[in-house]
Amino acid sequence: MNKPVQYLIYSLFLFFLACQPIPVVRKPVLVSTNQIVFYDNSILKRLSSSNDSLIYQPADYQVSINRISYQTTLYDGTPITASGIVYLPSQLTETKKAYPLLSFQHPTAYSNAEAPSGTNFASPSFSYPLYFATHGYIVACPDYIGYGITDKIPHDYEYRQSLANATVDMLLATKEFLAQKSLTWAGKVFLAGYSEGGYATLSAQKLLENTYSTEFQLAGSSCGAGPYAMPAFFDYLTKKQTSGGVANYLYIWEVLSYDRIYALNKPISYYFKSPYAEQITQSIDNARSITASFDQLCTDQFKADVLNPSSSFRKALNDNDLTNWSTQTPTQLIHSQQDEIIPFLTSLQTYTAMKQQGSSKLSLVALATGFHVPTEVIFMRRSLNWFEQLKNK
Repeated sequence: MNKPVQYLIYSLFLFFLACQPIPVVRKPVLVSTNQIVFYDNSILKRLSSSNDSLIYQPADYQVSINRISYQTTLYDGTPITASGIVYLPSQLTETKKAYPLLSFQHPTAYSNAEAPSGTNFASPSFSYPLYFATHGYIVACPDYIGYGITDKIPHDYEYRQSLANATVDMLLATKEFLAQKSLTWAGKVFLAGYSEGGYATLSAQKLLENTYSTEFQLAGSSCGAGPYAMPAFFDYLTKKQTSGGVANYLYIWEVLSYDRIYALNKPISYYFKSPYAEQITQSIDNARSITASFDQLCTDQFKADVLNPSSSFRKALNDNDLTNWSTQTPTQLIHSQQDEIIPFLTSLQTYTAMKQQGSSKLSLVALATGFHVPTEVIFMRRSLNWFEQLKNK
């Protein structure tokens, strides 16, 4: 064979290789695992539901509760090791049954003790993750950045990217954990979360669909009372009458988180009037005792920033908005029209916008009554009932 022909064949071979898809080699994210406790069926049967509307029937289940650590990233891309809890159910009569995976995003935690890893597992008690586990779901619970083994780092409150990364990387780590234990699971993934957990759920869902659609089969997502329509949420907070106390604490926490994350570097007095600015500067915990409506706390310049499309704070709000995409995953937004902490309009506007963009399997469950915290129980029951319908489809 002469050299020109050899060169031609070699060139064609290189061209063929160049046209082949390059396999993506993903680094393992799981760092470590350890079983914290094992609840046998007799222990589970001694527990009782926190609310009569939640039917807790552990049947013949037993549950292994495990802490895992895994690699994720901070808001600036810095790698960090985070933590979470995985509930592994099994049944005495069906020892080899394959269960679906449910990622449970916890609501606002005011301390590390309220995060999944902060639970006192040595003293068995009813919990929402246990509720799902004893209905046949492997439950993964990310702590988020700022809790668990990252509790020395400020929590990025209501920040889309951090919540999504922590949740999705927890799912990846859980998948590795199941493989290490040679556990067969059903392959379907469900997402659920309420309040900040609802916002984390929709944030993670968007990331999963955009980046990990071949890695996970999303079967259903249930989001409760989250501030998904972030610009509209702050438009409301700075114009309308709101409840004081803990609500002010939450809103101020979010403002200061965005100031830090987006390097806005504004003094607290830029956002809030005197004497509230001085009280918050002394300690954000003082916000709990401020009974005035949030709009009365805000300076005129801050209110103007919220409305100004070119302001740095409004750009931060836009970056955390979850209304500008569409999903084909069966998804429900559950929200009470009487919610005094996160106004119902955030779910309504998100539903309307996402429907207009082609989200054909999106539904809005508008509850007529119920304040923010008590409605969490209704959310859990409705989510489980819906997942049970989707599980066998």
